This record gives sequence, C-alpha cells and structure tokens, in this order.
Amino acid sequence: MKSLGPRADTAWRKSRLAARLLIRKESRPLRPREQTLARRLSQDSEVTNRLIQQALYFLGIGPRKHDFDQKLVGRRD
Repeated sequence: MKSLGPRADTAWRKSRLAARLLIRKESRPLRPREQTLARRLSQDSEVTNRLIQQALYFLGIGPRKHDFDQKLVGRRD
C-alpha cells in the first residue's frame, strides 16, 4: 500500500473548498447546504482572501480572473 505523505494543511484545504464554492456560485445559485458551508468558511480565521485567491489560480481560474471577479461582484448589486 502506498503511503500518502504529508497531507495538505487544513487552511489550504478549507480555502480550496471556498474557491470551489465561488466557482459554483458563478455558474448557478448555491444550494442551502452549500450556503451554510460558505457561511462557516467565511467566518473561519484560517481561510484568508489570499489563500482563496491562490486556490482559484490552482483550480485554473487564473486567465479569466478579472471576468470572474466582475461577475461575482455584479451579482451583489
């Protein structure tokens, strides 16, 4: 059996979850369970904006980051 090596730290894992939720929010409304998770992650002190931004780039949002930001901010108005 293969050993897994060091696991990603919890702050990075939580930030990737938050980034995935943002990507889902871009394409469709979040389900109640996802909204609850997003609310919990937004209140977590380990999950910083910088880590979420890094996670978004890790998940491949980099080239369209500006359009992504504008779409999410536009929904708030």
